[in-house]
Amino acid sequence: MAGFLGEKEVLTRERIKEILINKEYSFLEEKVSLLGIEGDNLILKISLLLEYRKRMISIEEKDRILVPFKDFKVEDWGDGVHKVADIV
Repeated sequence: MAGFLGEKEVLTRERIKEILINKEYSFLEEKVSLLGIEGDNLILKISLLLEYRKRMISIEEKDRILVPFKDFKVEDWGDGVHKVADIV
């Protein structure tokens, strides 16, 4: 018997994935941290924090992510509102 409040939902990895896909959360914070540079790669860590039905859920990358620096667009925004120039 669930009672008048209903059954408490048990979250699984698949259910969390559905919550993200269907945007069922009420708050989402996305964070990418630069851990360092290794050769021509940036070492990144990704974490997400979301609120789902008054529950805070943290999703964090297990292993570091290596992304080649050449895959990033780099721009020089100057010292104010000027033309943005690509850095090659």
